[in-house]
Amino acid sequence: MEIIYWSDYACPFCFIGRKHLEAAIEKINKEKDETFTVTMKAFELDPSAPTVVEGTATERLASKYGLTMEDAADRINGVNMMGQALGIDFRYDLAKPSNTFDAHRITKLAQAKGNDVAEVLTELLYEAYFVKHEVLADHAVLMSKAKEAGLVEDEVKAVLDSDMYANEVREEEALAARYGINSVP
Repeated sequence: MEIIYWSDYACPFCFIGRKHLEAAIEKINKEKDETFTVTMKAFELDPSAPTVVEGTATERLASKYGLTMEDAADRINGVNMMGQALGIDFRYDLAKPSNTFDAHRITKLAQAKGNDVAEVLTELLYEAYFVKHEVLADHAVLMSKAKEAGLVEDEVKAVLDSDMYANEVREEEALAARYGINSVP
């Protein structure tokens, strides 16, 4: 079975949804032997997000939805509890909001190397954002996660120092728009 989904590394519900999908696949595989191919397509919640962190996750949520800081903090705490219920050391309130475009570009590199590498990188990038509170626009962070996933440093550097995979990311985002997808997961 092939599963294709659009996601952004800065989307808490995408990380939570990914964990639910993994659990569902595991449950199905216990009942019958099924082969799954899961592919993530690029989606940026905020393509105009800065590459340098400006404010907290709570401040960005309050500003984006016209909430008070208290209401935004309550919503983020609720999301934290959802993630923690799945066993993730989830702390959305400590996330460092920034642009995810380059994270999607190195994901395309990982996908070109094989689904296993891409799956490992995807998990590492979600954890970097929601658990370790790292800046996903930071090339040093992206390089570290890519190497940890098994990608070759020179290839990752070539992507980050160029516009490689930019068209692929934009095409996936455009396809999402044509399908009427305007939020994820």
